[in-house]
Amino acid sequence: MLKRSGQVQDKDLKDQYRQQIPTLLAELESSAKKWKKDLDRGSFDLFFSKVLDISGSAEMFGQSSIGAVAATLQSEMSPFFGSNDLPSPIENKRILGITKQLMSMMQQPTGDQNTDIREVLFKPKILDNDLLHILVLEDDPKLASDIKHKLTSTNFEITVIPGIAQIHPSFQENTCCIIANLDNLNSTQIKLLGEVEEVRSSLPLLFISEDNSIDARLKAVQAGGQAFIVKPVDYTQLLQAIDSLTERQLIQKYRVLIVDDQKSLSDYYASILETAGFEVLTVNNPQHELMPALTDFVPDLILLDLYMPYCNGQDLAGIIRQMDNLLSVPLVFLSAEASSDLQLRAMSTGADAFLTKPVSPDDLLLTVQSRIKRGRAVHDLVTKDVLSGLLNRRESIRRLDEEISRSRRTGTPLSVAMLDLDHFKNINDTLGHPIGDWVIKFFSRSMQKIFRDSDIIGRYGGEEFLVFFPETDPDAAQLACKRLKKYIKDSEVDLPIAFTYSGGLALLGSTESSSSILERADVALYKAKEKGRNKVITATDNPNS
Repeated sequence: MLKRSGQVQDKDLKDQYRQQIPTLLAELESSAKKWKKDLDRGSFDLFFSKVLDISGSAEMFGQSSIGAVAATLQSEMSPFFGSNDLPSPIENKRILGITKQLMSMMQQPTGDQNTDIREVLFKPKILDNDLLHILVLEDDPKLASDIKHKLTSTNFEITVIPGIAQIHPSFQENTCCIIANLDNLNSTQIKLLGEVEEVRSSLPLLFISEDNSIDARLKAVQAGGQAFIVKPVDYTQLLQAIDSLTERQLIQKYRVLIVDDQKSLSDYYASILETAGFEVLTVNNPQHELMPALTDFVPDLILLDLYMPYCNGQDLAGIIRQMDNLLSVPLVFLSAEASSDLQLRAMSTGADAFLTKPVSPDDLLLTVQSRIKRGRAVHDLVTKDVLSGLLNRRESIRRLDEEISRSRRTGTPLSVAMLDLDHFKNINDTLGHPIGDWVIKFFSRSMQKIFRDSDIIGRYGGEEFLVFFPETDPDAAQLACKRLKKYIKDSEVDLPIAFTYSGGLALLGSTESSSSILERADVALYKAKEKGRNKVITATDNPNS
């Protein structure tokens, strides 16, 4: 079969471009090295110009994966082009990490690339294993042992190494960060640490030091350090820093709600997002489906069509922004509307972005991911307890009200537990508040490990915690509490004292309020305390009598 001349020309152009990729790669590598060495305006602009060359041409000539990653790198760098500011060390780490990915993809281009951008940009940094691996660069045996014992007890696998040369051989697939003692490193060693391949490719680096001066912190930042802990090490603070750096608390799937009256379009967008690992719910009839979806699904981001028969997207955005629990949830409009005035008017209702139809899969994925990450960070500041990482009291009560409403609609049971650490005041008084904080942190992480993803856990205050077990009767909730007791008892926790907890369980009554079921769980808790502690008692009273 004869090919049309246009097809032949197209193939020739793609072949010619593929032959140019080694040259483009060499120029990119050279400019990236110069930027990394000089860190000045001239080297940045040169580096950015090479990225623009690749971003603007690769996809056009059949190298779609290279083009997609180059476009991502361009978006990371563009805020600093023509600006008085240059990337911070953390921002630069991200830029250089994407650059490494791009250069790796450019090394062996073979024909039209079919590698999905989702495989490159949305691959989890950390495996969802029970044990994540941490490298500890420390030659002080006592401090190394302390760090190892503390972190091992909270479900981390620890490898202690004496020097930088051992980093690469000790690196594992599930390595989530490196902890290094700044005090034991000279300037040359600090520089070498920052140049370790795994560190350059965005593996989090955390420093500990006796020196809290600006000079010490500057050395840490210049080496790529993303966190700094002052000795003596506060292990609660250390654990919080590790959690923050590794995004261990964000392993839940991102949830996206799509509101669009055209089912074919909403299904198309949903398939793109689901393939990338997002959890998606579509609403095609907002008049009847939107409110239950907002309550039950609790989205991390809402994609909203601007023009729909029942009402327009601006009105729906106004409704959504009236709901306190959704104030921090990003809204992204989807529309074929090309008028910038109308787009700006739509954005004034509280939207965070505007995507013009037809939306490419890459634009959709990148917009959604970046907005969700920012939205979750803001949401966590408002809803999370700093010490435990669990829901705070206010958010716990709000979520309880949601679960009560869901239980009523679905006709499924809801069990509520109030848990309290036994003799916790004695722990604080005799061993000190740092040990007390560590017990709270360990107990919180133990609950997160043992209870289901669907169970909701919050810190009610002090040493009291709330757990909501959806679709669960008290007998099943009792079994979960027993598993938690066994886990705590069997754990090799590096604490000078063993601890236990008591609990009260209550089953939601058919007409019961949140305050009522909490009161009954609290009464059951105090019965458990009166009967010797270290047990969980189920309320037997009838809330509807």
